[in-house]
Amino acid sequence: MSKVDVSNSPSAPPSRRFGRLGPDDADRYAAHLLRLDSADRRFRFFKDVAEFLIHLHAGAAASDGRIVAVCEEGGEVRAAGELLVDPERPDVGEVAFSVEKDWRRKGLGCALMRELIDAGARAGLARLELEILPDNQAMLTLAKRFADKIETREGHLFAAIALPAAGVTPGRASAQSPGRDRP
Repeated sequence: MSKVDVSNSPSAPPSRRFGRLGPDDADRYAAHLLRLDSADRRFRFFKDVAEFLIHLHAGAAASDGRIVAVCEEGGEVRAAGELLVDPERPDVGEVAFSVEKDWRRKGLGCALMRELIDAGARAGLARLELEILPDNQAMLTLAKRFADKIETREGHLFAAIALPAAGVTPGRASAQSPGRDRP
């Protein structure tokens, strides 16, 4: 795993590290996804997913060119955010997140979102999109902090985050807009 400090919190424990997964990290990523309970797997994958599919997903995610930003502690992945470019719309990236229950409400989702926003801008993407199940309150809260627009279609919520042009400091990725709660 390459180490990338995306934490804005100087109080983060020294054993907590942020970075990106590489091809050798598929097993660690799969272990994280397997620690999610069935409700959290449904939030992440929109259905309950069999263990072998988790392993297939983790292997693909770690090696197919998508960006997987993670927070690890003690050598174990505890939270992850994936950014995958939409092949039909090469200026759009789709993002998805997973945070283990005991690791929620610690700012990890925000830190990973900021890293994916920065990575998407550096890659020249115009927008990031998130698809959210209506009962996934944690993801909806995260989306509201960053999204320019949230709409409902076909029973799901869709959030869009406009990205700055490459080389422009993304204000939304480093600080919240006026009128929004700060992390």
